[in-house]
Formats: sequence, C-alpha cells, structure tokens
Amino acid sequence: MSVNMEVRQGISIVQVSGMLTSANSNSLVAQVTGWLDRKNPARCVLDLSRLEILDSSGIGAVVTCLHKVKKLDGELCLAAAQGRTATVLAIARLDLIFKMYPTVEAAVAALAAA
Repeated sequence: MSVNMEVRQGISIVQVSGMLTSANSNSLVAQVTGWLDRKNPARCVLDLSRLEILDSSGIGAVVTCLHKVKKLDGELCLAAAQGRTATVLAIARLDLIFKMYPTVEAAVAALAAA
C-alpha cells in the first residue's frame, strides 16, 4: 500500500494505492492521524481510485479514520471506488456510514460547498 496526501481547496485528499489489508491497515490509520495532526484540514476525501484490494481489516481502518476525523469535528467521504473495492464497500454497506462520490473532484466540490 502507498498513501499520498495533499490539500486541495482546504480539503485533505488521501490517495490509497495497492492493497489495504491486515498487513498494513494500521499504517493507514497512523498516516492519516499524523497528517491531520500536522495539517489539520479535518475535511477529508479518501481517494480509492487506485486501491486494488480491500479486506475486512482495511474496512476497519477506513472506519477508524472516519472516527478520528469526526473527533476533530470534520467529515470524511470516499471517492472513486472501482471494481472489487466498490463491490466490497457495497457488500459491507459502507454507503450507510460514508458519503460516497464517483470522483475526487465531486467529493471536493461537495465538501467545499458544505
């Protein structure tokens, strides 16, 4: 897994690539937490466009990131999930917990307008 982060229009964009599994899920949480501590735009988009594999531990990490953002009175949404990642998210019914957008641009626009 690799994680790239940037701030766009005052919104944190966290791009996750590769596999988000039990082998590295804690790393995602640590990286997002560290980023928020340093940069502190608590409105976040988790860009899943390059995520290939997501298992139950990865889902747990995403939900943990949501809780950390909410503690900062922020908002976290998911964007650009495709293929197997989108299927796993649908099966896990994460659409009931997260706002989901088809693109990062749509997610940024929605958060910027809020």
